[in-house]
Amino acid sequence: MWQLSHPILKTAEFNFAGAGKTTVAQLWQDDVCLVNAFSQVNWDDTAANFQFEVCQCGYLGCAPGGWVSLRRAGSMGLILPAFQKNNGADGALIDEYQPPWYLIQRGAMWLEQQIYTDKLRGAAPSPDFDQLPGLTSQEAAKLFQWEAPHQVLGSFHSWPKLVPDVVIASSEGSFLEQVPVLTALIDQLLNAGDWVTLRPVQPQEQVITFYLDLAGIPHWNALVYDGIGYKLYLEPGYVLEVPY
Repeated sequence: MWQLSHPILKTAEFNFAGAGKTTVAQLWQDDVCLVNAFSQVNWDDTAANFQFEVCQCGYLGCAPGGWVSLRRAGSMGLILPAFQKNNGADGALIDEYQPPWYLIQRGAMWLEQQIYTDKLRGAAPSPDFDQLPGLTSQEAAKLFQWEAPHQVLGSFHSWPKLVPDVVIASSEGSFLEQVPVLTALIDQLLNAGDWVTLRPVQPQEQVITFYLDLAGIPHWNALVYDGIGYKLYLEPGYVLEVPY
């Protein structure tokens, strides 16, 4: 994940169908346009699934892609792919609800409540932070899948499933024991119905790195161990609290 920490508002001109050139407000961070036309986003969606990249004509859904979900996980806000929209999608719908390119290239985003209030809530009729839907356990499993490198948990259009025999070593302990634990934690998320929170890794917790049977032997920081049990890990330094 990467942090939305210093967004700024800019203006741009759209050539709206039937209305000619119109000035719109946009949200940027560095060289990335996150929301290209605040006024055209479907802010009234009760499930908080929004198209952040709208066609230049101004019509919602005219162009495919650009869809996100806004979620709350404890005190953190999250900008995620629209997992609800994509679950079970096939055919043309696979492209229809694709996330924006910046989530595809850089992963999901997180932001502090104050940034959300000042920059999103302050510029558009987006939901109050406390009214954002909580991150569900199934969405947490999909987030873990999304953040895993090299699609080792499969395409996000399918349910997470570890590629067989892709893990060949672990930084600590036995990967032969840890891989079934990882799979069980993912399955637990998929079958639970609770809200999930994210919290920082604690000093006493050890990050467990898996080494993958792929070109260059890439690594994957996948678990944390607290001396008693394991939890799922997300970069850069967060733990998914699995409901019990």
